[in-house]
Amino acid sequence: MRYLLTKLLPLPVYPLGMGIGLIVVSFIFLRGNRKWIAGLTLLLSVIVLWGASTQKTAELVMHSLERHYPPVAVQDTPKAEAIVVLGGVTRGMVPGNGLTDLSGGVDRIVHAARLFKAEKAPLLVLSGGNAPGYRSEAEDMADILQLMDIPADKMLLETKSRNTQQNALYCQEIFQQRGIRNILLVTSASHMRRAEAIFNGIGVFVIPAATDYQLVERAPSFLDWLPQAGALEMTTKGIKEYIGYWVYLLTETVKD
Repeated sequence: MRYLLTKLLPLPVYPLGMGIGLIVVSFIFLRGNRKWIAGLTLLLSVIVLWGASTQKTAELVMHSLERHYPPVAVQDTPKAEAIVVLGGVTRGMVPGNGLTDLSGGVDRIVHAARLFKAEKAPLLVLSGGNAPGYRSEAEDMADILQLMDIPADKMLLETKSRNTQQNALYCQEIFQQRGIRNILLVTSASHMRRAEAIFNGIGVFVIPAATDYQLVERAPSFLDWLPQAGALEMTTKGIKEYIGYWVYLLTETVKD
């Protein structure tokens, strides 16, 4: 239930939820014969949805997150006692063929494999669960890494977590069992600030190994100012990271 609440409660703050909410409010005012307020609310919904759906806005939001973790070449990455890879890499099994479908975060697996083969750490800790009755994401990641010639006995699987805080909580059990005190943390650059804070909070020393950068070199276009579904998704992803980070800081402050 708590997991569902963390997913549902922020929806009105995301651009799509906020835009739909403003449209509903506009219809309410329209039925109350307050047409000018209805029109103003409808215009506001268009501004929110259009603005959040442009590539320019998406890149602005993502840059504000990713700039704190610029890319580091594998050879320049420090060594650690384990490489921790956070979920967000696979979408689940494809019905009928038993193959794992990869999501946009697949860079995490590729980067982790590079680090391991460069002997930056002797172990891989794969962290990611799933809903009851479904195969965990950690197991899916392990299958893919084995296809990349990573030995199964070098991978430790954490299969219970459903969010970043649970990633850290359940990985802590593995760290304590293995005496792991410092890690290379592999996750998306936009997610790293929140993930690093949470893992630091359990008493492990984190070396960020960011990947999956959303900002890439490309030619500018007038289309950057027009609404695009992919841009809306990217903007929402960035807003989600800010909300998650602030909520974490707030809950930690309350605990103290």
